[in-house]
Amino acid sequence: MGNKGTPSDGGFQQQLLKARHSYAVHGIPGSDKPFVPGIRLIDSRSQGVGAAMRQAQRLFGVTSRHCMDVDVWRNLTPRELIARHISPSDVDQTDEKYHCNQPLGLSF
Repeated sequence: MGNKGTPSDGGFQQQLLKARHSYAVHGIPGSDKPFVPGIRLIDSRSQGVGAAMRQAQRLFGVTSRHCMDVDVWRNLTPRELIARHISPSDVDQTDEKYHCNQPLGLSF
């Protein structure tokens, strides 16, 4: 018998509990779960040289490859999306993440 009158499982229940709460210990920069309370991480795609290059591409009418994927996914049937392991919410999230609805060219 192990702790608390349960059969010994070799510590499996304790490892399972740690795995369930691992998000509280390990933060991923840019994720929706902050590692340090009170500090908001900014998306690196919106700063620096990379952001300037993306804006220049949009100015000249160059579409992001992710936006091309979103455009293709929006024209697929639900069965075709399932075959690709993509949900409509995944398509919406990618659309929002890469600002695919912003007009190409100069916009204010």
